[in-house]
Amino acid sequence: MTLISLLLVLALERSTHKTRYWQAEFYVDQYLQFLQNKNLISAQSNLASMAIAMMLPALVVGLLLYSLDAFLLEFIVNTAILMVCIGCPLLRESYRGYLQAASRGDTEATHLYAEQLGYPCDSNNSFGQCLVWINYRHYIAVSLWFIALGGAGAMFYVLTRAALGYLSRQQSALYPQWQKVMDAVDWIPARISSLGLLVVGHFSRALPVWLGHAFDLRGSARSLVTDVAEAAEYVEDDNVTCTEAPCTMVRLVKRNMMFLLVVVAVLTLGGVLR
Repeated sequence: MTLISLLLVLALERSTHKTRYWQAEFYVDQYLQFLQNKNLISAQSNLASMAIAMMLPALVVGLLLYSLDAFLLEFIVNTAILMVCIGCPLLRESYRGYLQAASRGDTEATHLYAEQLGYPCDSNNSFGQCLVWINYRHYIAVSLWFIALGGAGAMFYVLTRAALGYLSRQQSALYPQWQKVMDAVDWIPARISSLGLLVVGHFSRALPVWLGHAFDLRGSARSLVTDVAEAAEYVEDDNVTCTEAPCTMVRLVKRNMMFLLVVVAVLTLGGVLR
């Protein structure tokens, strides 16, 4: 049923407009605000308290579904959770706005939309690489955690990612430590995702890059995913509309998602997944 949930959610997410009640940010913001009002988390929180706060909702949901042992209910709840957790409508709208602005030659608007999408960034990624990272964070990683642990896994990843943003906004001293936690959470998904990128892209050119990062325990997930993506796809210079590079990278990550679905289908047929 993992495959059916993924196919159903991805189809609905791309063909419908999700209201705020179907967006993770709506619930995450309320949860973080609740914790902050109760003084359970703050900019001065320690690592243990923050970790417990982020793990607790996913743990409760996972134990509840396990104790109910109701297959149909578990499928419905897991699918609903995945629908909430996957994607980011605001960033998708910014990307569409960027393409529209670029097509009409509005340079100022393209820069504004690019800033909304996190470009330029501290990691010195190209705009196309920024889009690859956004796709990883909001689609691939969420899907991989869902495949591993169901809806509870998707919730855990989204909350861990949200905590990083919260600590960054609060300029908390805990931020560097939580970044290490995030790197650990991303360690396996980033390697699986980047492996898919080189399979669906330029394999021979991307393989040395993947091998150079894959066994580096201290390397960042972002460097791995974005460097492999850059090597896996040839991007032509486009000085007219500035859309060739981002569109090429978006096509690459779409192929990667299709590859992931194929792998899940094979594992389901083989009885590894259900």
